[in-house]
Amino acid sequence: MKILILSNKPPFPSNDGSSLATLNMATGIAEAGNKVKILAFATQKHPCRVEEIPLELKNLIEFELVKIDTSIKPIKAIVNLVFSRLPFNIERFINISYRQKLIEILKNETFDIIQLEGLYLYPYINDVRFNCSTPIVYRSHNIEHEIWSRIATNERNPLKKFYFSLLSKRIAKLEKKISKQVNAIVAISKRDENWFITNGSTIPTITIPSGYRNNHSSDIKGLNNNDICFVGSLDWIPNQEGLTWFLDSIWLNIRKIIPNTSIHIAGRNAPSSLVLRLKNEPGVVFHGEIKDAKEFLNNFSILVVPLLSGSGMRVRIVEGMMLGKAIVTTSIGIEGIEAHNPEEVIIADDPSEFTNATINLINNSDTRTSIAEKARIFATSHYDIFILTQRLTEFYKQVV
Repeated sequence: MKILILSNKPPFPSNDGSSLATLNMATGIAEAGNKVKILAFATQKHPCRVEEIPLELKNLIEFELVKIDTSIKPIKAIVNLVFSRLPFNIERFINISYRQKLIEILKNETFDIIQLEGLYLYPYINDVRFNCSTPIVYRSHNIEHEIWSRIATNERNPLKKFYFSLLSKRIAKLEKKISKQVNAIVAISKRDENWFITNGSTIPTITIPSGYRNNHSSDIKGLNNNDICFVGSLDWIPNQEGLTWFLDSIWLNIRKIIPNTSIHIAGRNAPSSLVLRLKNEPGVVFHGEIKDAKEFLNNFSILVVPLLSGSGMRVRIVEGMMLGKAIVTTSIGIEGIEAHNPEEVIIADDPSEFTNATINLINNSDTRTSIAEKARIFATSHYDIFILTQRLTEFYKQVV
């Protein structure tokens, strides 16, 4: 099969969960014997040039990148708020150069499937429909409106609360509408698939979680290190919110019990105020943006994922499990991942529970090792990208 993937960011470098999810799925589809082409935006937030992509990837996947400016401009945001019904974070991705490149590709090539990586590609559905009859598949990375609804619930500033709530409502309308405009839906979790079905979707749907490349190695690194780590894009509001909650309500309590422990935090595009705090917080080692998340994670045995909002599934948790990390997260953090608490992951929503769970892992190497090994087995059996892309390919054959 020949598949065109439309993405709102380059899948390389894979410096956040969604780009990693796109890259892993695209490489898996290509390695399953399909021909894959990716047309993606390159923005100031996610910069990339085709020349920077490793040759082994370019031999597997054909890349086309269109550079655009998606920076938030206050006047455009106000105009959108007053005069538009389209969510502003999606409107920012409407670009004439991307549209022209898409139309050019559709006129010169034929595809069996056109895959939309998330809701940001919604504005281009009509362009695809007008220029070809290829089936369109919406790959839902999450239920996007839930993220903003949860952010609005946790927000104390009344103006921000109003805006996030309005944004959530606008996005929800699009998510309900999109199933009427595409031919099939690939959801990242069963929970997300059920949302589309209960909200009127009658098209073919399937759950294919974000997978991870399993190197079949039994070597688990970092188990002797008692320090904690956190990795995630720090320009994403749920990560900022969750990390602030961890530092405010959990970290100081951990340090009171175990004064010599440290937390290593890695993430790109952190706001200056957060960077200042991280650099001055006792016991915090801030690494900023890192080149290789796998290499970073392999230095540690404990991964914390303190999320209070968000949707879909956290690819970094799957990665951490596959690498054999003992993970402490929240109920929202583990959504979409059917791991068992406390065998394969520890789930704690209360600050005191999160504190105690983390301290227990630091102090008990046997518990740490047991959870890490079980997490590795669980992830290998459920999220091997080779198995998942085989299922996806069979589903696409039915759609075609």
